[in-house]
Amino acid sequence: DVSAVHGLAQADQRVDKLCVARLTMVCGGTSRLTKSQAVLEEIGYSETEVTLFRYRGNGNPGPTRVEATGGRVHERDYLEMWADEAGWDLETRCKFCPDALGEASDVSAADAWPGGAPTEDDEGFNAIIVRTAAGERLVNAAVTSGHLVVGEPVSPEQLNDFQPHQVRKKHAVAARLCGLQDAGLPTLDTTNLRVDELGAALDDAAFERERSGAETRAKAGRFAE
Repeated sequence: DVSAVHGLAQADQRVDKLCVARLTMVCGGTSRLTKSQAVLEEIGYSETEVTLFRYRGNGNPGPTRVEATGGRVHERDYLEMWADEAGWDLETRCKFCPDALGEASDVSAADAWPGGAPTEDDEGFNAIIVRTAAGERLVNAAVTSGHLVVGEPVSPEQLNDFQPHQVRKKHAVAARLCGLQDAGLPTLDTTNLRVDELGAALDDAAFERERSGAETRAKAGRFAE
């Protein structure tokens, strides 16, 4: 989305004039609605009865909370909802996303849990990656106004620990794109995202697993999106 905004700015000068900053979340991927529908089936709520479905909040990360008519409420904690990465049911495009880290933005915000998952609710700590002068001005203004409190610096190695699934995916993207190409599907051209370099860091066996897996799924129609 942010790359699209950059592209539009090349054709329309209003974008850079009116867009103060480009902000992103470090994104684990967008789950299909089937994930939510499965939860409703498990707890016996029909979609027409639901008055609220909240994935996070009321804490950090807070529970997934479902409210339904008649005052019914169901909650499940973050790990119960998301610990099994195989059950995220991500949109196809997310599995090939070359920029889940928001490198095209001025500021990216990420969960900051050692090992990649929370052990309990915390006080609302997040990591931020400030990439541009515009992002730095915005962060400094937020600190000055009291809307943001900056803690300790975070190293790239710590971010790797906070976001291990991002590390795995970033290394796998090149092989997965090769698999799409081998299956005769459109693929992506990327610039300055180190996709090929990181793909080359995989050993041959790991690269082939990712490549052949993507090819097999594509030929089976799994990527019809």
